[in-house]
Amino acid sequence: MGNCAAQIFENITNEQFTCVLGKAQAAGINITGNPGTASADGITINWNYDPAARTLNIQCTAAPFLVPCGTINSNIHDIVDSCSP
Repeated sequence: MGNCAAQIFENITNEQFTCVLGKAQAAGINITGNPGTASADGITINWNYDPAARTLNIQCTAAPFLVPCGTINSNIHDIVDSCSP
């Protein structure tokens, strides 16, 4: 599968980003640092958190054929939303 649509989240505080990191790591994706790439179970995620602009960009760039982008993006939204006040 190719790239899924990039997702941009705005008004993300440092605390929210720390929460997202923890939940992603609990799900098996080792996200560390503000920008980066991580892979687990055939899924590769790229992200960039800009603390000054308070934006978080996340994109799935690879996934198994049987895992659609809609499912992946929905899970990403659920994680970010669960860290929102």
